[in-house]
Amino acid sequence: MNSQLKKDRQHFWMFILTGMFLIITTTGFARMAYGIMLPFMQEGLSLTTTESGLLGTMLFLGYLLTVGMAGILTLRLGAKKVLLLGSGLVVAGLAGLVFITNFWWAAISLFLAGAGSALVYTPLLSIAIGSFPKKRGTVMGLLMSGAGIGMLLSGILVPFMLQHFPQLGWRGPWLIFASITIIVVLLAAFVLKTPHASHENVNGDEKTNGWRSKELYFIAVLYFIVGIVYLIPNLYQTSYMKELGLSNAMAGTVYAIAGIVSIGGAPLWGMLADRISVKKALLAALVLSAVGDILPIVYGTIAGFIVSAVIWGSSLGGVLVLIQMKASQQVQPKYVATAIGFISIFYAVGQMIGPVLAGGLIEYAGGYMSAYSFGAVMFFLCVLIAMMLQSKEVQ
Repeated sequence: MNSQLKKDRQHFWMFILTGMFLIITTTGFARMAYGIMLPFMQEGLSLTTTESGLLGTMLFLGYLLTVGMAGILTLRLGAKKVLLLGSGLVVAGLAGLVFITNFWWAAISLFLAGAGSALVYTPLLSIAIGSFPKKRGTVMGLLMSGAGIGMLLSGILVPFMLQHFPQLGWRGPWLIFASITIIVVLLAAFVLKTPHASHENVNGDEKTNGWRSKELYFIAVLYFIVGIVYLIPNLYQTSYMKELGLSNAMAGTVYAIAGIVSIGGAPLWGMLADRISVKKALLAALVLSAVGDILPIVYGTIAGFIVSAVIWGSSLGGVLVLIQMKASQQVQPKYVATAIGFISIFYAVGQMIGPVLAGGLIEYAGGYMSAYSFGAVMFFLCVLIAMMLQSKEVQ
């Protein structure tokens, strides 16, 4: 009995570590690192500001166009096949960035990286939930922390590479990222196994309607609203602090604090959800996210921003995990990837709208305070929607 328990524990942590490395490379390196690399690529390729922005759009467009397909492909081909396909696209995109010489080559490479990342995350969650249904919160939280870890590593590795290997220039970090990703994908191909439930045959009617429910549409609306306001503190906190007269160094420190606590936030909220229920944890996380937006308005001091950064840094990642958990509870295990892919479309559209809407509020409707107020109101609206969600789980 003890031997079997030890074996199960080893399998659990081998899966977690492999999955986290996949998220670190295919999300953290493939999508999050672009912002850090942008100034160096812009100078090296003589890109205009508009072209640099378009490259970011291509990265996001690749993700948006494939995130909805990920669930359908997983249902048809199997989670592991889709995951490896997505990983291959990420490797192709990262490798392409090593050798780019012009805007269009860069655009295609970033599009592939964005598209591939969406085809990794969704089927990986499907495998995770199918493999560990009683620990889905813990597993999903730990996996999501990989994105924050990848972002942190990018922030460390890129300046280090540029300083110590200047002869490689900005191509060096992309080469390192591509090489690490190849190793991780080979490991994943060996370690990850598709749960038996994912192999069940599904007839045509089930493929079309089996995963849909009224509850899932409520969750999709919730995810859409979160997508709109999710990035407000992330994008504008530094500018807000500088407007209030706080130093650049302090603004950077507070931003770093938010990034660090975000890594542990998602796993902690996932573990909490496994203990007290997803709905209760989601309500708490949404309320705290609203508080995180209110604090800088009420207390525009260093202390206010630090407490706010700790709250929203730890809570926002938890909100994403908990919404995905809630969606996964509305469908049978074989439809998890399809359900998460479906709601992720709403989230992605919300993320496209959010920065533009927040920027307009800042410019024309009262500055940063109005954007933060809008975020708080939307989070409280999310609380009302979450209260209407049922607590039952589809088996």
